Amino acid sequence: MRKGIFIGFLLLLLIATGYVYWFYYRSYADGYRDGYFQKFSRKGNIFKTYEGELVLQGFGSRAASQGNISANYFYFSVVDEKIADSLEHSIGKMVKIHYTQYLRPLPWRGDNYNIKNQEKGQYIVDRIDLVTNP
Repeated sequence: MRKGIFIGFLLLLLIATGYVYWFYYRSYADGYRDGYFQKFSRKGNIFKTYEGELVLQGFGSRAASQGNISANYFYFSVVDEKIADSLEHSIGKMVKIHYTQYLRPLPWRGDNYNIKNQEKGQYIVDRIDLVTNP
């Protein structure tokens, strides 16, 4: 009886560990975005994180009723202090950034922009490749 309970507990622990790894720590995607770097701030109640906003190049969504074209934004978080410092000096410039996307957010990695970004997930910028004046 004890052996069965122990094996059941180990199996439950293994499943829980796999779930946490799969959704919170495994990188789902990575890639590049470039655009006009518009906003950067440090915020949070308990975990202070760096949050940024990039206006992507090209056309955004078109409002059918008004016929207006709106900008397409990309929201992201930065964990590394050196990258955050470099981005602070890049506001108002065109930047090309490399990001890693995770399926579910962790509070110490940054904000959750599931509603604002086109694809759900938490986007963490880990590299700046290019900074130019517009």
